[in-house]
Amino acid sequence: MKRKVIFMGFAVVALGIIAAGVGLICLQQATPGTPIIDVPSIPNIIGLSGPYVLAAPFPDVNDSYPVYRTVLPDNSIAEERRIGDLFGVSGDVKKPERTDGRLYYYTNSGAFQYIIPAKAYPYATNRQPDIPSDDEARAIAMDYLKERGLLSGDIHATDVSVGSSFVDGSATPGGAEYILTKHVTFVGEIGGLPVHNAGIGVSVGENGEVVAVSNSLRKFDPEPVRDVKIVTPEQAYQRLSAGNVTIQPLPENYDKLVVTNISLGYWMATQTEPQNYIVPVYVFSCNALWGGKSEGVFRYVPAVDPSEVQDLT
Repeated sequence: MKRKVIFMGFAVVALGIIAAGVGLICLQQATPGTPIIDVPSIPNIIGLSGPYVLAAPFPDVNDSYPVYRTVLPDNSIAEERRIGDLFGVSGDVKKPERTDGRLYYYTNSGAFQYIIPAKAYPYATNRQPDIPSDDEARAIAMDYLKERGLLSGDIHATDVSVGSSFVDGSATPGGAEYILTKHVTFVGEIGGLPVHNAGIGVSVGENGEVVAVSNSLRKFDPEPVRDVKIVTPEQAYQRLSAGNVTIQPLPENYDKLVVTNISLGYWMATQTEPQNYIVPVYVFSCNALWGGKSEGVFRYVPAVDPSEVQDLT
């Protein structure tokens, strides 16, 4: 008998690692993630630089963009319990009570994750559960967030994917795959630009039940600190080619990375890290090629020189 469980989706903007423990827990560990974005295809090859092939036009951008100050998270027990009450989770943070749902809170950012582990990641099944369609899952997730005051006008649903699935190799000669949850990704915007490395994720399970919610979007003062000059897209591409990126990737065996789109957004740090200011970042959407295979990857390059923000403390 060959059986395999596949977990997908929730590690994207979900808070990642499920720590041991129950009830309402305050901790500082998680795996960062990035919202899923469609990669457009631009066929004209403009140039080659190192492992990168530039196949996208440089975008038109302004000379400067606003910088925003983050709001320090409220790490009081009352605030953590307020968040817990949104999901029906209660308990002392020092002596958590055993409940169906669990809440994980991140003191450096105010990020949190609510999850029912047994339902968000069910281990096995011999039937296809009653899982909503993509459109139904999106509507369920939006209503769920609205009811709890977690969906503002600058947060939008961008993707619905498989959250988890189960492959039962004993069911048929080719195996049977059962979809166990759907994952809905929400991306925030600041000044009309998308936020990267943070967002909201909602997992919807059997009979449309919401079984997990994560929120890694930081609160910030909507009044900009000031505008800062940014580097040009051409300069950002040169930095990309030189390896000057926000997140250094693990060793890769790609033959080349074809840059298919270049855009600008705002960067939020990983939820386990403190962050005082939110600044612009260039986003390079790439198609990585190796051994006849390909996959979409992203590279992020700082759009602001350190000298532009050195006076910000």
